[in-house]
Amino acid sequence: MIHRRDLMLSALAVVATGASADDVPGFARAAFDAKTLPQLLKALNLPAPTVSADVQLQAPELFEDGGVVPVTLGCALPGVQRLLLGVERNPTLLSAIFEPGDAIEPQILTRLKMQETSPVLALAVLKDGRVLMARREVKITLGGCGGAGVDPEPPRPPQPTLIRVQPSPGGVATVRALMKHDMESGQRKDGGGRTIPAWHIQQVVARLNDQPVLTAQWGTAVSRNPFLQFGLRGAKAGDKLSLAWVDSRGASRSDEVAVL
Repeated sequence: MIHRRDLMLSALAVVATGASADDVPGFARAAFDAKTLPQLLKALNLPAPTVSADVQLQAPELFEDGGVVPVTLGCALPGVQRLLLGVERNPTLLSAIFEPGDAIEPQILTRLKMQETSPVLALAVLKDGRVLMARREVKITLGGCGGAGVDPEPPRPPQPTLIRVQPSPGGVATVRALMKHDMESGQRKDGGGRTIPAWHIQQVVARLNDQPVLTAQWGTAVSRNPFLQFGLRGAKAGDKLSLAWVDSRGASRSDEVAVL
């Protein structure tokens, strides 16, 4: 399990020292290197999952661009500790780990890169130790992980994250965030046939009034310029919602908006 205090302190250490985020304590390197579900479960010390209708997984049946496939995952049961999202036929299975706090509606939307037509997996890890799973096939017309003969753009300094908090009468605000990052997969080759090194956001923390409400770890399969959407309970007008990230080269960014 990712400890929120360790994650925040690690982010500060990366900024101060310029160290690689691969060295940040808490990043589940073995889990993100796993190629199969048994390898992933072993890396995270999880039991075999049970297929359950209580795990919510929404993704298009057919999608043209494998570079930006919208996926929503969640769980209808209480006591959600972690939500895991993966693509079976990508070079590595795991795409993202989310740890929703008590203020988060455990339904999260993001966008993934899919190399080819593949089942998408969503796992919900409950506080009682159970692991529940849903699976959905997504057909892809144009793959989004690899590619050859491309000229990578020069690295950009961290750009502002666009954040919008939309309150609702029901008391659950919708948070939408668009981060500016190349999210290089490590699967593409440049014009000379050399592999372009992976470079991606690894850790994300959302805070309400400086208190963490959602933490995440991301692999190389989260889309370029990542999009994140989630429901937030208890946000009032004048509250501050911030989102901070650290990437695999030690770059970081933190942005904040007021709840209107």
